[in-house]
Amino acid sequence: MKLNTFYFILFLLCIVSCSRDKQTVIEGNIPNLPDGTVYLYKDWAGNKIDSTRSKNGVFSFTYKWGKSVEPVYLGIDHKDDKGISRLFSFPTHAKYRGSPWSTSTFLSDPAISIKGNIKDFTPKELMLPEKVKLVEGPPIITGRQTEVYYNTDGDFFDNVKSNKTNIIKEKIRQYPYSYHLLYKLVQNKNNYNADEIKSFMESFKGDITQSSTYKRLEDYNQKRFNKKGVILPLLEDENGNQLKVTDTKYKKHLIIFWASWCGPCRAEIPLLKKVYSKVNTSTEFVSISIDNDKNAWKKTLNDEKMGWKQLIVNSSSPAYENFQILFKLNNAIPYTVLVDNNLKILASSTGLSSKEELNKLIETN
Repeated sequence: MKLNTFYFILFLLCIVSCSRDKQTVIEGNIPNLPDGTVYLYKDWAGNKIDSTRSKNGVFSFTYKWGKSVEPVYLGIDHKDDKGISRLFSFPTHAKYRGSPWSTSTFLSDPAISIKGNIKDFTPKELMLPEKVKLVEGPPIITGRQTEVYYNTDGDFFDNVKSNKTNIIKEKIRQYPYSYHLLYKLVQNKNNYNADEIKSFMESFKGDITQSSTYKRLEDYNQKRFNKKGVILPLLEDENGNQLKVTDTKYKKHLIIFWASWCGPCRAEIPLLKKVYSKVNTSTEFVSISIDNDKNAWKKTLNDEKMGWKQLIVNSSSPAYENFQILFKLNNAIPYTVLVDNNLKILASSTGLSSKEELNKLIETN
């Protein structure tokens, strides 16, 4: 009897241990992949988290989830023994702007199988370093989280149309457990009003509704319903002073969200300087960095020498959420928004702007 009790307790401990140690096993067998090193990255290619040798195209990874209960985006790159790097993408069943779509990542389902040959698909017009190649991997065998990802068009949330809300709700009802749909909803939350977001969220079912991402979106959306209580916080300048974002002695305020690590943001700075030097005195320029590294931000300010107000906000802070709500900021930068003294949005633009676009933006009444 005591022995049976011991084994029962051991069995329970095993179940608890397994539930705590969630993991993703990635098995690769790519016959035409040269021997070398395969790198596993999380979210983006620069965030490498593991590496392993590939021999005759065979390799494997085990990604431990740790304390997280939510899947993450993973991807692989490869460098062979001759120093040639191969940047992987994988075919999907979805489209982007009407054309077949491949993506470089997959979600951390329990098992990922990558079996088959790769093919070079580097466009001739694309100038890459001599030892860098773009390759498309074989169709991969995944779990249900990646399956939803690979069956959702890459621009599914991009185009806001009158009938799009019903299409999105139907998609979520079809896959009510999908973290990819939840993550994309978070990214695009300001493209839809608070009532629409609420209706989308009600379409999710099961454990996902208890996730931290779901709860954060729920809290954020509640703040949108109570928008009158959302205030514009003070932000830190390069000297450590807490300043108001806008100065009411100006009639309009051109606010530019950017970061030191953002290539298009840096490319836009010379143009901003030219426009700033000629703009009328009724419009205030304000740049707000979302850098997490203050030193990198300050170094860039020293290098670029922008002559207008420079502020920084932590993109993980409640203050940042207020900017998202008030200015419909969706994390894509550079993002430029023109507001009046009542913080009414007069015009906005996402991405690298031309001189004509900037001038048109500023002239909006």
